[in-house]
Amino acid sequence: MKFCAALGLCLLFQVTCMLPVQARLWSSKNGHYKLEAEAITFNEELVVLKRPTGELVAVELKELSEEDQEYVRSKEATDAAEKSADEMQTWTSRDGMKIRGRVVAYGRRDLVVQRKLGRVHIDDKKFSDIDPLHQRLLLKIIGHEEKTTFEDEKQLETWGKTLGGTPRIYKLEGVRMELEGGDEIGVPFFMFSTEDLAILEPGWQMWLEEDESQKTQERESFLMRSAAMAHQQDRAAKQQIEMLKLNLLGAATGAIGVWQVGLVPGQGVYGRPTSVMITAQNSGQARQIAMQNYPGYIVGGVRKASR
Repeated sequence: MKFCAALGLCLLFQVTCMLPVQARLWSSKNGHYKLEAEAITFNEELVVLKRPTGELVAVELKELSEEDQEYVRSKEATDAAEKSADEMQTWTSRDGMKIRGRVVAYGRRDLVVQRKLGRVHIDDKKFSDIDPLHQRLLLKIIGHEEKTTFEDEKQLETWGKTLGGTPRIYKLEGVRMELEGGDEIGVPFFMFSTEDLAILEPGWQMWLEEDESQKTQERESFLMRSAAMAHQQDRAAKQQIEMLKLNLLGAATGAIGVWQVGLVPGQGVYGRPTSVMITAQNSGQARQIAMQNYPGYIVGGVRKASR
């Protein structure tokens, strides 16, 4: 993956809609499972919901009722999303620097620093020609990589004299961020505070493992943006988004009930924690069905779900 502009990441950015806080009752396609939750964000494939407990879950639109799907496509939802689309977020670096911006996507790139014509260049652009905010970030990034501190351009230029004709190449991994002025920059993970990393980093390994799968990478970037939006709205919101699967729900009558099986990725499996709603006669049968359908995952718990 490549960063675009000075530090940006070149990834296809799909439209994400953000909804105001509004609790409603969501239902599985066959109506056997219902969930009261607030809609946080949605795109063409997923809707992210916040339970009353603050936990975040992502559900595939195709697994929800026709009424729910119509609501997401409705003018009410679209208008609400457009109204809040310009909301910005505040992010904090490890040393306390505040950045106002909206996270867009995951990505990685090589940052090339070299000395040409007596001046330090960043990716073939003279450092002095870069805008001030980018300069501040670059000083911190290069300082981190070189295990030193650069307070200003003068100190960077002094250090640059030691490079000779050999460029320094730093491999960076992080997120693309849109600033209030409309510019986009790339911010490496190591720049963020521990609290912010807890929001941004959970889907990174899955994004990385699916390097050739654009659809999976777009999904993980969307979920990262959704977690960021929810956290900025409500600091008490649980930060990691769990997948909620409703596709194994059949008819729940008589001795057949609905069971919620919690799954976590096993060793060597990259994925998100997942809750699967299953119709079964008992918890043992529900556990077996879940394990058959999600190889490599470990059952974390099984409980009878209210309908």
